[in-house]
Amino acid sequence: MILLNNSFKKIISSSGVNFIFRIFGLITSFLSTILISRLYGVTTMGNYSLVFTLSQAAAIIFTLGIPNTLIKIIGNHDYNYLQAKKLLLKGIKGALLFSTIPVLIFYLGGDFLAKTVFSNIELKNYFLIITISLPLFILHEIFLYFLIATKKFMKYNLFMFVVPNVFLIALLYLFFSFQKSGHYSFMAFAFAIIATVFMEIITVFNSKPQKVEIHLRTFDLIKTATPLLFSGLFLYLMNWTNTIMLGIMTDAEQVGIYNIAYKVGSVGFLVIVSVSTVITPKMAELYGKGELTELRKLTHNSTRLIAILSVPIVLLLIFLSKFILSFFGSEVVAGSNTLIIVSLGVLFSAMAGNVDQILNMTNNQNILRNITIFCFFVNVLLSYFLIPLYGIEGAATSSLITNILINLFCILYIKKRLGFYTLF
Repeated sequence: MILLNNSFKKIISSSGVNFIFRIFGLITSFLSTILISRLYGVTTMGNYSLVFTLSQAAAIIFTLGIPNTLIKIIGNHDYNYLQAKKLLLKGIKGALLFSTIPVLIFYLGGDFLAKTVFSNIELKNYFLIITISLPLFILHEIFLYFLIATKKFMKYNLFMFVVPNVFLIALLYLFFSFQKSGHYSFMAFAFAIIATVFMEIITVFNSKPQKVEIHLRTFDLIKTATPLLFSGLFLYLMNWTNTIMLGIMTDAEQVGIYNIAYKVGSVGFLVIVSVSTVITPKMAELYGKGELTELRKLTHNSTRLIAILSVPIVLLLIFLSKFILSFFGSEVVAGSNTLIIVSLGVLFSAMAGNVDQILNMTNNQNILRNITIFCFFVNVLLSYFLIPLYGIEGAATSSLITNILINLFCILYIKKRLGFYTLF
């Protein structure tokens, strides 16, 4: 039974609002996927998916772990909004300085990556788009986590699920109407993020700055963020390594089918991430105050809630896999088994709970970093052997195995360090 105190009722309410926005984001995201695959073709969808994965990985690396660190520090130290903005500025300063590195890599190495690594010359134009837009991708990620850290959930939802998706759909139609080639699909995404970032800047810095002091240098912020950088990066790569390896070992059509199936399977994460977004800053706050009993209650209640609400979604994805994928084109139905495998991984994550953020918010980020690095290499090894044998289903299987491993390791370490299991 889930014990509902006032604090948890408020969390459920906020999670419900977040869930509704995520549904909107999901619908518009699927609409943009359908538009790309149907208007521009499944091959373009494969190219888009591959470059999207690479750009997101680069953005995660060069945010330097600052997004999650904002949540942790603001929560642990109970910063007010002005102090939080001061910390945000320090984070932006560090991230933008380092963002010149990936910009140069994609600008100077785009031709090599397209021709030699992926054997696909069409990707060169996509890499040029990354060169122009990557610093703003990084800013977007930092702003979103700042809004979570300061519990501005409505603004977070608007800038995460509404604004960029609406811009993207409009631009996809616009470019297609002007008969632009495939790489303009990614140009639409880049322009959507750029427009969103300018709106975020206006929203966050809409008042005159006031003098406030926080005793944390930019260097110290980056140093604190480093373990969270690696754990966040390798968690992301574990989800998307298979897309990159499929891009190297198969063709763009297979990448497109896998990406659509994986994206549909990720619908099962709706409840998990909706609840996680709201409870993560609360976890940091409770740990900072030393209220471990309340942290345990919050963890158990949220895990039960996630599991109960996730099971029906996962079952629908499993039993209606072919029907759902048919909306994306007849060739995409070949990914039905992949969708089932991905959905099983989502189910296990729902039963395990919000394990990664529990470790991050309780000064156990080094443990999470080590777990994710180990599991990343397990995933790469499994993908290397399974993709040639089973194609996209092999990629999904390697993802399932590593997903189970990382959750089990995290569960055991949480029990060892905090004294309780997170399992449903």
